[in-house]
Amino acid sequence: MEPLTWGFIGTLIGTIVGASTSIITTYINNKNSLKIQKVQENFKRESSFREFQRENYLKLQETFHKTFRLVSLINLEDVKAFKKTGKWQEPGINLENDQNLTSSIRDLIFYEQRIENDQLRGELKKIRMKLSKVNNSLDMSESNDILLDLMLNDFDKLMTDLGTELRLNN
Repeated sequence: MEPLTWGFIGTLIGTIVGASTSIITTYINNKNSLKIQKVQENFKRESSFREFQRENYLKLQETFHKTFRLVSLINLEDVKAFKKTGKWQEPGINLENDQNLTSSIRDLIFYEQRIENDQLRGELKKIRMKLSKVNNSLDMSESNDILLDLMLNDFDKLMTDLGTELRLNN
C-alpha cells in the first residue's frame, strides 16, 4: 500500500477514535450530572421534610403547654364553682377558656397527625385524651387525679420526647 492510503486510513481511525471518545465523555458527564442532580434533589427534599417536622414539633410543644395551662385553669374554675354551688363542672363557667381549649385540642390533633414517629404519635394521642378527660370527668377527685398524673408523669416525659425529636431533625 501506498503511504497516501496509510495516511488516509490513519486519519479515518483517528477521527473515529476522537469522535468515540467525545461521545463517551459526553455520556459519562451527563450521567454524572444526573446523579448529582438527583442527590441534590433528595437532599433538598429530606431537608425540607426535616424542617417541616422541626416546625411541627415546636408547634406541638407550644400547643401542649397552652392546652395544659387551659385545662388547669378550667379545672381550677370548676373547683371554685364546686365549692360555691356543690355541682361539679357547672356549664358556662368561662366560655372564652372553653373555646380556647377546644381550639387548642383541635390544633393538637392536626399537629399530632403530621408526626413521622408512630410511637410518639400514639403517646401524644394518649396524653391529649387524658387532657380532655380532666374537664370531662365525673367528679372533682377524678379530675384532680388525672391532672396530677399528667403533671407528675406525662408532661415532662412529653417535653423530653419532643425535644429529642427536635434534636434528631436538625
